[in-house]
Amino acid sequence: MIRKYISSICILVFAIVITSCNNSNKTELNISNKSNVILIFADDMGFGDVGFLGATDIQTPNIDKLAKSGVIFNQGYVTASVCGPSRAGILTGVYQQRIGADENIPEDDFPTERGRIAGIPLSQSMLPELLRPHGYHSGVIGKWHVGLDETKRPLSRGFDEFYGFLNGSHSYYKSTMEFGDNHGEWPIFRNEEMVKFNGYTTDVFSDEAVNFIERNKEEPFFLYLSYNAVHHPWEVPDSYVERLKHIEDKDRRLFSGMMLAMDDGVGRVMQTLKDHNIDKNTMVFFISDNGSPKGQSGTMSNTGGLRGWKGDTYEGGIRVPFTMTWPNVISKNTIYDHPVSALDVVATVAASLGIEKPAQGFDFDGVDLIPYVNGIKDKNERPHEVMYWRRKDDYAIRVGDWKLEWNDDKPNKEIELFNLANDPYEKDDLSKKHLEKLVELQDKFDAWDSQQPDSKVWPAPKNRNYDYGK
Repeated sequence: MIRKYISSICILVFAIVITSCNNSNKTELNISNKSNVILIFADDMGFGDVGFLGATDIQTPNIDKLAKSGVIFNQGYVTASVCGPSRAGILTGVYQQRIGADENIPEDDFPTERGRIAGIPLSQSMLPELLRPHGYHSGVIGKWHVGLDETKRPLSRGFDEFYGFLNGSHSYYKSTMEFGDNHGEWPIFRNEEMVKFNGYTTDVFSDEAVNFIERNKEEPFFLYLSYNAVHHPWEVPDSYVERLKHIEDKDRRLFSGMMLAMDDGVGRVMQTLKDHNIDKNTMVFFISDNGSPKGQSGTMSNTGGLRGWKGDTYEGGIRVPFTMTWPNVISKNTIYDHPVSALDVVATVAASLGIEKPAQGFDFDGVDLIPYVNGIKDKNERPHEVMYWRRKDDYAIRVGDWKLEWNDDKPNKEIELFNLANDPYEKDDLSKKHLEKLVELQDKFDAWDSQQPDSKVWPAPKNRNYDYGK
């Protein structure tokens, strides 16, 4: 519920002006100040790995507190079920297929030309590039994974500070000073320089995040805190595991220790905001880049009962923990049930500054979520009536509550159709019962797919000419 009245003292900090738009009783939310922005991105965390979505074994008290202080998106989606493309989507607000960033960067080809040109192209604006003209100081801490070449690294893409690594998977303890054969130990950078590393990455990244906030608390800032937790390799100090003796399964306990380290870090970040009295004027997103990996040891990450895994287009690969807090705007304990997308992060931040579209490149595919969360929009109106996914030959489209998908590793190689309102766990394939709906969604996907350019870096998807069984 939107606050209808704000005292004169609060106006000095934050102002919300609600004006009538037209005779349809729609309203527009105008935000006059420059709120801080923090995007916390977890890595390979499943839908069933946080308390606020029902996990009872894992302890995530700080992430749960963050979620309850704002809005929980029960149907939060990322644009890809693997790390790199998901990051490309969330940092641009644009479907990554449109910009040729729909696959993980080929690290084996770096520093050859193919490895250098991979990533988010310079022709597409990223969030820090949008914020810089408005006086924002931007920093990224942790995993980058959207460009290895010097021209595609953080300081070349609008960020003022960088501490972390460039590639996809990294040891939590070790790093070298060269791009050697062991990608998991590639260099840690501070800005443009390789630096020696000592510590546990999750803890160190949290330290760096706290330090960033303390140094930049007097000016509007954007912090992209991109943990490599809880991605492989499964490494965590014993001190975290010892706090989880109630979990009997040793693999789940190890994974939970990695989660707990990240949760402690999130708690420190939020406490730092509060200590400096800037928590109410800071927009914080917490999202996982994709769902649980398949084939991990034991019962580590948990999809929360959703079908599928990282790498496919079932719900378990693309539906993730997704929450947002903004105390001056969003009421506590808000639950939002309609589907939202990671694409909406950039559009929501941009709307607070009156930025309608990127400075260059494609317009936003995401939307401003605030009018939906705060009830300005009709409660039955969805941010997205249509959502698309495509990676290699796997693809999916969601239209309303209908979802069509193709996963290439499925044994029978058949298109599947589900109604998520009645079947959120994708157990009942309706493709034979609703052939007309299947054709409708397939045609809609093909129309979108045909507009996407063939990637110059990775093989384009195969031409799909399906016999619908007519």
